Amino acid sequence: MRHLLAMLALALGIGPVIPARAQAPQLYELRLPDGYSLLRYANTLPSGVALRSDFDLPRQIGTEGAARITPYYVVQDVAGKQLELRVTVDGAATTLRFAIQPNTFNTLLVTRQGDAVALQPIQDTTEFNQLRARLTFYNGAAPCGTATLALEPSGRAVLADVAPGAMSARTVTPTAARVRTSCGSARVGPLDLGRLEAGQLASVWLMAPGGTPVLFTSRDTIAPPGR
Repeated sequence: MRHLLAMLALALGIGPVIPARAQAPQLYELRLPDGYSLLRYANTLPSGVALRSDFDLPRQIGTEGAARITPYYVVQDVAGKQLELRVTVDGAATTLRFAIQPNTFNTLLVTRQGDAVALQPIQDTTEFNQLRARLTFYNGAAPCGTATLALEPSGRAVLADVAPGAMSARTVTPTAARVRTSCGSARVGPLDLGRLEAGQLASVWLMAPGGTPVLFTSRDTIAPPGR
């Protein structure tokens, strides 16, 4: 829970920051209200997606790189509930249900199972270290099978054996990095992450919209309430 709150405070820029050496491990004086969680959407489809629900504002998700990934949004009163989401793709609307746990960070993949639009909820790891960067790898490409994120050009694994519809995360030393992965026998990348800074939260995504694998990155951010 401590790491969850630290991430929330960092992204929103609220809550007093207490230097780790002075008062470890309590970094931020902040907590989510009971029954609240955070949720972001990730579009793995070749077309844009429109979302409507009773628990969130209407959302539009794009198709170019980081435009496929929304910020995290605060969702309240999720305990023991099936949340209902209306998903429109290419003019066709589908109503789907999913569940998330209270006091968690979650990513909801909008994907397909056969010809049908589907949702794949992922409960995110919230480990945080103010002195290191955190890197998360999401495999949103079911046709690619299990994937490993590796450094370029050495091939050393950073996050290994991530199944489709899953994620893996770790903290890393702040540094410049280039990474790659694979889709079956095809190499995907390299992707330049630039210089990862201490406290930075970054995600790397493997997707295959329309069958063509792509690798891109996004920053983990939290939208202000009401946005």
